[in-house]
Amino acid sequence: MNKFFILFLVLGLQSFAQQTEIFPPNWFVGLQDTTLQLIIKQKDIALNFDVAQTNSKGVTVQSFKQTAHKDYVLLDISINKQTEAKVITLQLSGKKKQLLSYELKSKQTKPQALQGNDLVYLVMPDRFANGNPNNDVQKGMKETSHNRDSAFDRHGGDLQGIIERLDYIKNLGATALWLTPFQENDEPSQSYHGYAITDHYKVDPRFGTLDEYLKLRNETQKRNMKWVLDLVFNHIGDGHWLYTDKPFLNTIHAFDKYTQTNYRANTLMDPYASKLDQKIFTEGWFDYHMPDLNNDEPVLAKYMIQNTIWWVETSQADGIRIDTYSYPEQQFMQQLYRTISKEYPNLSVFGEIWEHAVPLQSYFVPKEKSRTENMQNVLDFQFCFAIDDAVKEPDGWTEGVSKLYYTLSQDYVYNDPYHHVIFLDNHDLDRFYSTINYDLKKMKVAVGIMFTMRGIPSLLYGTEVLMRKKGKHGLIREDMKGGWKRDSVNKFTAQGRTDEENELWNYISKLAQWRQHNSALNGKMMQFIPENGVYVYFRYSDTEKVMVIFNSTKTTKDIQLNRFDEMLSEHTIYTNVMTGISEKLPQNLNIPASDLFILEIK
Repeated sequence: MNKFFILFLVLGLQSFAQQTEIFPPNWFVGLQDTTLQLIIKQKDIALNFDVAQTNSKGVTVQSFKQTAHKDYVLLDISINKQTEAKVITLQLSGKKKQLLSYELKSKQTKPQALQGNDLVYLVMPDRFANGNPNNDVQKGMKETSHNRDSAFDRHGGDLQGIIERLDYIKNLGATALWLTPFQENDEPSQSYHGYAITDHYKVDPRFGTLDEYLKLRNETQKRNMKWVLDLVFNHIGDGHWLYTDKPFLNTIHAFDKYTQTNYRANTLMDPYASKLDQKIFTEGWFDYHMPDLNNDEPVLAKYMIQNTIWWVETSQADGIRIDTYSYPEQQFMQQLYRTISKEYPNLSVFGEIWEHAVPLQSYFVPKEKSRTENMQNVLDFQFCFAIDDAVKEPDGWTEGVSKLYYTLSQDYVYNDPYHHVIFLDNHDLDRFYSTINYDLKKMKVAVGIMFTMRGIPSLLYGTEVLMRKKGKHGLIREDMKGGWKRDSVNKFTAQGRTDEENELWNYISKLAQWRQHNSALNGKMMQFIPENGVYVYFRYSDTEKVMVIFNSTKTTKDIQLNRFDEMLSEHTIYTNVMTGISEKLPQNLNIPASDLFILEIK
C-alpha cells in the first residue's frame, strides 16, 4: 500500500468513502509477538464508533479504546501463531457501522548480519543524486524552496538517483548501503536531513514513493548488498500528528518553557549527577522543532517498536543504526532491542553514542548483558577520534598513534568490539580530509587502518573523492558532483575526477574488494605497543593472517621482525596487498615516513 489510505463501506441507508489512515498500514503473521496495536485515524471516528470485532479466523479484537482526540481510536488485536497471510475484516459499530479491510502478510525477512569484511556506504539522499527532478517540490508540503546554492535547503537528491548509481557504489567495494532517514519530514525548513519525521510510515515524496524505495532495495539485493535502516526513537518533527493532535497523553516531554537537552549523556552514569541535569538530558528537546518522545508511555512504545518491525520486514533489512541512542528512556531502548532481536536474531543493531570516552560509550552496551538482553554494538566514535589523532599528531606516551593503541586496549569493556561500526567521519562531523589538512598520504593511511581494523568500516559518500568541507552541517553534507544533470563535473566517473581523487578512489576500491575475500578481517586481532612511532597489529583467522605496519613519524624506520615472532615464526612469505609483490620475510623491514604497509603473511 502506497498512500496508506483505506476506503470503508458504511453499512446503512447509503454507502460512502471515508479517508482513513491506519498505523501500521499492514502487519505480518509468523512473528514471535502475536499482539498488534492499531491506531486508526479518521475524522470523528471516536464519536461514531465504540465497538470493534472480527469474524476472521485466528484474529481476535481484545479491546477498542478511545483516545484524547476524537479523530483517533486504538485497537488491541491478537493473532494466532497458526494464522496464515490474508486480508481480514474488522467491523466497527456504534452510531454508525463500517467494515475495515486489513492485510496480514507473511514474515519474510531473514537478515544477513554485518560482518568484519563488509563495507557500509552511508548516503544522505538529498545530497547524492537527483534522478527525478519532477518530485523536487511537492504541492502542499511546508518547505517549498529548492535551492542548491543554499547549504540548508533541499537540493533534490532522491531514491531514483541512488538507483541509477548503485553500480558506482558496488564498484567502489561497498557491500552494504545505509541511507539517512527517508521518511516524510514535512517541516518548513531544513527538512533535507530526514531526522524530524512527521510520518513514520510514509516515504517523503520528495525522495520518491514506497514503490521506488522497494525498487532500490530490490536492486541492492540483486547486487548482493546488505541494507541498513536509520531509525530515530528520541524525537519527531513538530509536524507529526503525535505532536499536533496529541491523541495520547504524556507522549511528549514538556517543560514550563522550551527546554533543550544539555547533550550530556554522562549525566546518566555520573555518580554525582544532578537529577535536574539528568532530566534535561533525557527529556529536553534535541532542537526547537523536534519534540522529545516519552517512550515510557506504553502506547507510544508499542507504536515505535511496531514501526521498527514494519520497516525491517518491508525493507528486508540486515541492520539498524539507532540515532541518538543514549537520549531516549533506556528501559525502553532495552525493550526495543530485546523485541527485535527475538524476532530477528541475525539483525545487526548499532547505536549512535556520541561521547568522548570509552567508559561513557561502553555504558550503553554493558558487558554483563548478553546479546539477547542488550545491544552489543555502537557507532564507534572513540575509534573516530583516535584515528584522527593517530595520523596527524606526533607520537607520544598517550598521543598520536598511541591514542589509537590505548583506545583499542580498552576493548575489554565490550562483549563484541569486532562488530562495532567504525568510521573516519560522518554526516555530522567535519570531513576527515579537512581535519588532516588535506593530506592525501594521511588520508590513504587512515583508510588503510580503518579497512584492516577490528570492526565494520563505514564510508560517508564523497569521502572517496576527497570531499573537504567543514563547519556547519549543511556545508559538510555537500552534493556529490555529477548527481545532477546540469553539473559541469561528474565525480561518478574517472574522467570527472582529479588525479588525486582517482588515486584515493582506486586505493579504496582495491582494498575494499580485497577485504571482502580475506577471512582474517572476520577474525581476531593482536596489537603491539607502538615503538618509536611505529604501530604494528595483526588480523588473523584459522587460515589467513594480515600484518599492518604504520610508521607515524617523518623519517624512515627500520623495524626488526623478530619482535613479532609469536605471529610470524611459522611463516616465511609476505605479499604486499597494494603492490601484489611477494617476498621472503626478511629479518627487518624499512618503512617509509608516514606510510602504511598491509601485508598478507603466508
